[in-house]
Amino acid sequence: MAGCGGGGSTGGGTTPIPNPNPTLATQGNIPVAQTVGASMGFVNPANNKTLYFLDVDTATGATCTGACVGVWPVLTPTAGSTAVANMTLATRSDATGQQWSYETHPLYNYTGDNGPNQANGEGVPDFGGHWHVARPNAAATPPPSGGGGGGGGCTVYC
Repeated sequence: MAGCGGGGSTGGGTTPIPNPNPTLATQGNIPVAQTVGASMGFVNPANNKTLYFLDVDTATGATCTGACVGVWPVLTPTAGSTAVANMTLATRSDATGQQWSYETHPLYNYTGDNGPNQANGEGVPDFGGHWHVARPNAAATPPPSGGGGGGGGCTVYC
């Protein structure tokens, strides 16, 4: 009888082989890190558009509301989204639902980015603060020589 594996004396080949590189189950639309500009930054997994934070926002008091979210759309979690490590789900202070946050900073897209991995919103002074690309801790790099960092090295958000 023709079959797969030929039978042999190895016990039939039904023992599963563990995968040395298991894939993680997706966590809804959790932001992902990839190269944005010259270093790692978080992007919206649906369209690879760069994610930003407003430096005056806090975990309990997002100041980007009303007209602001027309320019800086909120990254809202999809059904099945689950917080992982420093990437959390926060309830918006304007009672409009939940939003992805990284290290307590709410995350937003920018309407001025027309394609993936652009960073046109970096440093924009808008809506009471300055906007910055959200970057993972591991990718923190010092500012260029000659200043620009306000003293000290770059922190999580450069």
